[in-house]
Amino acid sequence: MWPVEGFFTLTTRLDQAGDIQLVDENNDFPNQDAIESSEEAEIEEEVVDPASVIFENAKGYVATEDADRISQQGFYGTRIDGNRLELEPVELLHLIERKRITVKTPDGKSVGPDLIVTELLETEPDLWTRYLVFRDLRSRGYAVRQGFGKGIGFRVYARGDRPGASSANQLVYILKEGVPISLSDLDMVTQTASGSRKNLVFAIVDQNGEVNYYRVAQATLRERGSEQNGEQ
Repeated sequence: MWPVEGFFTLTTRLDQAGDIQLVDENNDFPNQDAIESSEEAEIEEEVVDPASVIFENAKGYVATEDADRISQQGFYGTRIDGNRLELEPVELLHLIERKRITVKTPDGKSVGPDLIVTELLETEPDLWTRYLVFRDLRSRGYAVRQGFGKGIGFRVYARGDRPGASSANQLVYILKEGVPISLSDLDMVTQTASGSRKNLVFAIVDQNGEVNYYRVAQATLRERGSEQNGEQ
């Protein structure tokens, strides 16, 4: 007997011959031209002098004078008091890798990606796994925002949509290869996606750090006995 009543989760792999694809607006696979163009696509960002960021309390903070160009050119961060920009750890790692920012502690000590991952290891043990998914999504031209609720790693926007002006059309749940997911968690995330009317995608990171995506569908289970009684 299933421990979770009413739902069974089906997955369909969204990559073919190594070409990772995500669901489009119509829940169909992109055509070959779209696949080829997506491999080269990335949200355009101007090459500029790195912005200064303060790393404090597990977040990055961009001063007002640099906040606009970091936020608007790449859809990073959340506005906070004084029009500063607050960056999530995965955003910090990505911007460091792209040489868009330099990061220091409040007392002026330089901060690199290793220090960020190490410092947050206890509270975010899967930070590096989440970053691999974030980086992959960004490299394929998607705007990405922090997820919500248990397990939902990211909200992903259709290409061309801007966070704040449009709603995300996909939710990404992150898994490590070989690590099982319980039926109760499956039920929870499928209901979350269904309730918010968004597509649900599983991002599975293998031992080599490669990311594969699976589309998730939901089906209602019926009691076999009650179905037979209904036919009588």
